[in-house]
Amino acid sequence: MKFSRAIAVAAMATAAGFAAANSAHAQSNPAYVKLGQVNAARFMPDNGPAPHIAFVTAHRTANTIGSETCEELAARGFMAICYETRYRNDDIGIQWEKLPYDVKAVVDYARKQPGITRVVLLGHSGGSPMMSLYQAIAETSKAFCERPELYSNCRNENYGTLVPADAMVFPDAHPGNPVQQLRSTNPSITVVDGKKTVIPELDLYSPANGYNPNGPSHYSQEFITRYYRAQSAKINELITKVQATQARMKAGDYAYTDDDLISMPGGNAVIVHAAPALVPEMISTKKPVKFIRNDGTIVTQIVTSAMVPDEDLAAGARSFTGTAVYKLSTFMSSVAIRSRDSLIDIDYCSTINSTTCAVGSIKVPTLFMAMGGYKFIRDHEIMFERSAATDKDFAVVAGALHGYDPCKRCEKTPGEYSNATKNMFDYIRDWTNKRFPK
Repeated sequence: MKFSRAIAVAAMATAAGFAAANSAHAQSNPAYVKLGQVNAARFMPDNGPAPHIAFVTAHRTANTIGSETCEELAARGFMAICYETRYRNDDIGIQWEKLPYDVKAVVDYARKQPGITRVVLLGHSGGSPMMSLYQAIAETSKAFCERPELYSNCRNENYGTLVPADAMVFPDAHPGNPVQQLRSTNPSITVVDGKKTVIPELDLYSPANGYNPNGPSHYSQEFITRYYRAQSAKINELITKVQATQARMKAGDYAYTDDDLISMPGGNAVIVHAAPALVPEMISTKKPVKFIRNDGTIVTQIVTSAMVPDEDLAAGARSFTGTAVYKLSTFMSSVAIRSRDSLIDIDYCSTINSTTCAVGSIKVPTLFMAMGGYKFIRDHEIMFERSAATDKDFAVVAGALHGYDPCKRCEKTPGEYSNATKNMFDYIRDWTNKRFPK
């Protein structure tokens, strides 16, 4: 019996529900196209000269064809193509090695559009490891995703010719889904006899460990170090478990022959959301970098995120509402990563799902932009440092959230970060046009 058959009907029903919910999203001047398994929307400027630069962007699973990103880019004179991958709304079953096919379909389409001479890949959030994987393969070879040390690989894929993009833009990229899941795993939660059990010495939300439900929490460095190491130990334990199950499947000693599910109670808990000031290593740069102030001026300085504790996100980590669920094959491509400490000791190149690894093989002009009201500032600095591009840039946008909008909760005065979105897209416009003048 195949596991995939057992969930097919439920998966189709879920996808249909999401499609109906998302189809009502308002659009502005898009042309919709179907490119194989990809749905895309092409946005054009309402006026001005015809664009010669096309941006291509998508999230790994989200419905982005109505993205404001494409509207903002088109308003600044670019063609912008937002698309959704074959895995729309399917983080449970996504197979990372399939995504280069989808990027290829849209890049090839963009290059065929009249007047287009340059194509830029924009990798935001879950789109960043996807776009960077495509570009790393296109610039080097398929060997990039066939390395023997990888937990999952692309050896069985036939991508054909992947044409490299002319530049990469990473606005609030993240280091990759495996790193995201590693740092989002609550190592204190286990399941014993079907009941949630919390390991006291690893409980992020215990006053005994420094948590304060009524004000700032104060964790010791000893607890933080223990917590990060326990996160790595938890993922390593699950990797061993999944690999053993897959070996049983291969040997015919398992209920299913192709796949199964694994659940991760406490899979959505991040210490930085509960107490960002206590982990400056994650939310601060180590060196002075460009900092785009709200008035649009740029200074060079050490930057620390303006983010404040988010109790809404933290609350999910205290119950099973924070459970993550994956197919075993998806776990190996989107979760499995070697590490001994989730903060500082990670083998970024043990997975193909890693922006931080892929940028080391990308040489086209590359722009990194961290949002100054969110948590990826240090990750961006690491990506910038590891980038193989000789023409590379890094800037932090004051007070911007992950979705580019202003972090109003972070403001000390109303409107302090009101220009965050405008400043980010204006910077992308100027950076791109400087490199590719018409």
